[in-house]
Amino acid sequence: MAIHDSLLVTLRTAATERPDHQFLRVTGMPFTCREVLAHVENTARGLRELGIEPGDRVGVMCDNRPETLWSWLGANAARAIDVPFNAEARGRLLEYFVQDAAPKVLIGSEEYLQILADTISEAPEVVVVIGEHDTRPFGDRARQVTFDELLALGRGSAIELPAPLPSDIATIMYTSGTTGPSKGVMLPQRYYPGNAANIVRLMQVRSDDVVLCVQPLFHIDARAFLTTAWAAGATAVVGRRFSVSQFWNEVRDNGATIFATIGTMLWMLHKQAPQPDDADLPARLAICSSTPGEILRDFEKRFGVDVIEAYGMTECILLASAPAGSTVPGRVGRPIPEVEVQLVDEYDVPVAVGDVGELVYRPREPFTMMQGYWAKPAETAEAWRNLWFHTGDLMREHPDGLEYIGRKKDSIRRRGENVSAWEVEQACTLHPQVLEVAAIGVPSEVGEEDVAVLVVPTAGVTLDPADLVEFVAKDLPRFAVPRYVELVESLPKTPSERVEKGKVRERGITAAAWDATVVLGRR
Repeated sequence: MAIHDSLLVTLRTAATERPDHQFLRVTGMPFTCREVLAHVENTARGLRELGIEPGDRVGVMCDNRPETLWSWLGANAARAIDVPFNAEARGRLLEYFVQDAAPKVLIGSEEYLQILADTISEAPEVVVVIGEHDTRPFGDRARQVTFDELLALGRGSAIELPAPLPSDIATIMYTSGTTGPSKGVMLPQRYYPGNAANIVRLMQVRSDDVVLCVQPLFHIDARAFLTTAWAAGATAVVGRRFSVSQFWNEVRDNGATIFATIGTMLWMLHKQAPQPDDADLPARLAICSSTPGEILRDFEKRFGVDVIEAYGMTECILLASAPAGSTVPGRVGRPIPEVEVQLVDEYDVPVAVGDVGELVYRPREPFTMMQGYWAKPAETAEAWRNLWFHTGDLMREHPDGLEYIGRKKDSIRRRGENVSAWEVEQACTLHPQVLEVAAIGVPSEVGEEDVAVLVVPTAGVTLDPADLVEFVAKDLPRFAVPRYVELVESLPKTPSERVEKGKVRERGITAAAWDATVVLGRR
């Protein structure tokens, strides 16, 4: 399979070879290869007619819909840089995103453009409104056109669209901020087709597959799965958003043979009451990350799918994988051939096999990972120190693959011991009455931290904190057993359904938290 240097070349090749193939379905709307290319090129030419030049930023804030895709791909085809803004960002965080990226044009539905207009003080030159609208969110502060008008500009334009260079920056994608301040990850044009080709090979995606993804298009997971389907010549299906009650209906209605999830989604699906038709699915594969090892085999058996575990990050979407049939519970697979990987200590010295170290890597192929953090040279240099990119993830090497331990900075220091928040969370999630959990460190009166967990109980049950502590004490060392348990209705989430640990830490615990030292007299 040829690896193209940009998605524009991928689309043009597909439109030439299989023009009438159903290339895409977005929230139920089908598009052929020819139609996708036409929309993308018309969007690109429309942007150029509006004055967008190569290297200019195009900010997009919208839910999953066709115009969201055309905005991303059209900006890339114009050799501009698309900047997908988190649709749930508000206030100072959203203002920071926009000020940092400084987009020349903003694209979004009326709702999101109004949020942007109410948030940012400096307006862009142009705003493009998607769908029905009754107002001008930016008023006279910016020129406003509709998305249909943008497409019409493109259809009437004779501007040529030369293929982008593989090194051209295609996207600035801001990290979710779950473990620190958000940074704009600069992804080159070749990043998308290069990583898609790796996923196709490892996951054995076929041209007759239908790949379903319900994550938001401003998240790298959704873009990776969508471009993987295209690299394989398959059909990509983009849903509106993950819903526990509707997910299996989407799989069946779309005839999805492959679907994409993350660990949180798997847990929530697995904890639903078993149904007689659970295994009556068209899907053969589930591509997942952060798969809970404790439920992996049961999930595969119950729903009749093979789970493929994958590990990656926005900076490089695929670093390790366990192809179908080789996934081992508790492992994230082995490094893919296209990257060089080491586990190192705090001085960047490789650790012995079996010891915990930070995963660092560097690509063997050009322009397949991020090119730096936008406007942050110091952070770029720090991440790339000693010619290796530092992931911040702690792992341990085993004969059957890499074991994910947790975030280097997502640890709790208690009584001279480092406690992995991830390990505490995994132990708690095994309790049948726990739906979701987040472990954090809270200040201790004797110095360092105590372990606290915020728990969302399974609907309709009454969870006894003492019972939970007794339950996890079976699997955790004493110093890692939570002192505090606070029952909550929900946990803050990123749009990709990951628990937003930064916000959990900021919240901390309240007086409602159960304290083991008071109830059990345990220290």
